[in-house]
Amino acid sequence: KPLFLSRAVLTGLADATWTEEHDGILKRFAQDPSEPILTIFIDPCLGLKIDLGMPVQTQNQIVYFIRHAPVPITPENFEATVQFGTVRGSYIPALLRLLSGVFAPQIFTNTTWPESIRNNFASHLHRFLACLTDTRYKLEGHTVLYIPAEAMNMKPEVVVKDKELVQRLETSMIHWTRQIKEVLSAQETVETGENLGPSEEIEVWRNRCMDLSGISKQLVKQGVKHIESILHLAKSSYLAPFMKLAQQIQDGSRQAQSNLTFLSILKEPYQELAYMRPRDISSKLPNLISLIRIIWVNSPHYNTRERLTSLFRKMSNEIIRLCCHAISLDRIFEGYVTSSKEDLQGCISCCHAWKDHYLRAVQMHTQFSTRGWVLDQTSIFAQVDAFVQRCKDLIEVCDCQYHFARWEDGKQGPLPCFFGAQGPQITRNLLEIEDIFHRNLHMLRAVRGGILDVKNTSWHEDYNRFRAGVKDLEVMTQNLITSAFELVRDVEHGVLLLDTFHRLATREAIKRTYDKKAVDLYMLFNSELALVNRELNKKWPYLEPYMAQYSGQAHWVRILRRRIDRVMNCLSSAHFLPHIGTGEESVHAYQQMVQAIDELVRKTFQDWTSMLDKDCIRRLDTPLLRISQEKAGMLDVNFDKYKTQPVPLLVLSLGPFASPKSLTYISWFPSPFFCLSLSYT
Repeated sequence: KPLFLSRAVLTGLADATWTEEHDGILKRFAQDPSEPILTIFIDPCLGLKIDLGMPVQTQNQIVYFIRHAPVPITPENFEATVQFGTVRGSYIPALLRLLSGVFAPQIFTNTTWPESIRNNFASHLHRFLACLTDTRYKLEGHTVLYIPAEAMNMKPEVVVKDKELVQRLETSMIHWTRQIKEVLSAQETVETGENLGPSEEIEVWRNRCMDLSGISKQLVKQGVKHIESILHLAKSSYLAPFMKLAQQIQDGSRQAQSNLTFLSILKEPYQELAYMRPRDISSKLPNLISLIRIIWVNSPHYNTRERLTSLFRKMSNEIIRLCCHAISLDRIFEGYVTSSKEDLQGCISCCHAWKDHYLRAVQMHTQFSTRGWVLDQTSIFAQVDAFVQRCKDLIEVCDCQYHFARWEDGKQGPLPCFFGAQGPQITRNLLEIEDIFHRNLHMLRAVRGGILDVKNTSWHEDYNRFRAGVKDLEVMTQNLITSAFELVRDVEHGVLLLDTFHRLATREAIKRTYDKKAVDLYMLFNSELALVNRELNKKWPYLEPYMAQYSGQAHWVRILRRRIDRVMNCLSSAHFLPHIGTGEESVHAYQQMVQAIDELVRKTFQDWTSMLDKDCIRRLDTPLLRISQEKAGMLDVNFDKYKTQPVPLLVLSLGPFASPKSLTYISWFPSPFFCLSLSYT
């Protein structure tokens, strides 16, 4: 333990608490030959930690002990068996710092080793330092050339005489050449990236400008120039390719700076889009297209067909990305149908507006510019068209939730109530359809991670499987509608059922069954009209004994009209009924029948008025009762026996003290239009 702790150099170790757990880990490492490494570090949360291996999380400082041989560690073999040290910061930068600052200077200045061994070891060390330097700075996105310090203090004329040293310098230049080629090829690969947006394009050119500018500055450093002069004197064959690549770096740096300058005019407009909803983006698109056209016309290096097509394609990617941010898949699959459909429709409108503005810009450019618009429109809008179709697929998913599961906006609508003997069975069938649909929806939701990715071709298989399940549900729903209408015997009941299934009528397959049942409903109405017409065609309708001839006939006709009016009012208030030819014919037949009924009532009234006496009001002056001339003290009825033949119906007041001379009668004349109340004194 003292041997380990005396070699542990760690900030905060003196104040840390050493526990029995730490002793156990240290003892296990010392006694178990299969444990290769022990690390000691201060964790910000847990304090002093000892691990048999590297820590999982990055630590600022680490003390390491490495076992060289698979033997137990004792005080006697500690120095020969254990290698130890301290790493500060990231591992690779710490290793480079240790090699460059401690080991390399001692090795390269050592003259006691045999020449062959020193040359061989120095060659391998240079190669390792070159790779380590490249890796260390690539972590930060930079390219740094490793400059060997071995020949920096020697004159070129002297170095040329050392063939081994010249070969080591050539090895370094070969590595520089490989680094520059990788930078140039990597830049071309990034430039053609398919999933990047305009902001990323600007950032790519900024990084490229920084990288190429950094390499350009390194190429004019004294160390690089010194090695170039040495290899020039040595007539190295590796110098010419390197100088050619160095010139490409210089030209590429100037081009990158120019392209970055022109692309920077797009930065602020694109930043504004990041905070806008898809439906509001349309107003900003013409300005963006105009700015891209400015780059096309004025940029000396970014005006190629490939780069401009790529820029417009990146614009399409940016619009798709903004639309994806506005779409919540969780809300879609949790039943927020109304709001989700609004978001999806807004995204579709945004994509269509982008395409329309682009085509309008093409037309204007072709009309007023001598330079043709030679961009590849198909590749620009291929992903946009695919995304629009994906949004339509999700709208179909929302519609299916509304149709088959009663979801509206996060809540399920009430379950319809079906009356009659088959009502409970219809309800159970409807709930079974909902349960099957929810299972299909859950299977589709399980792959939602790639739904909005237009390059995810597996979505088509999953969605087609979902659509096949929906078609089966449509067939089940058609059968349910058919069975529900089997016991419909009147129009009112049929209208209620059609109202219940109206939300499903927007689906083409179900709409055919729905329209067929609507036709059946109008056929029921036609049957009702036929029954009423049969009643009207009777020559002598049945009247109750207390009903007069003309008033009873008019009352009977009006009852028939109320019978068909009630059904017609029910149909008229059913706004959800489809407009079909059978319905128009039924309405026309109803209107004709109403006209016939009105005409019959009018004719009945005219027949009654034609048989009335012209001076019938005079008859009211005749008393209804008179003193009998045949029987003293008795009263006789004084009605006209040949004309009106009134029937006295009710004596309203006849008290015990009433005189026969003081009677009140109500007489109902055989007329539907008036009733008389007369008093006789």
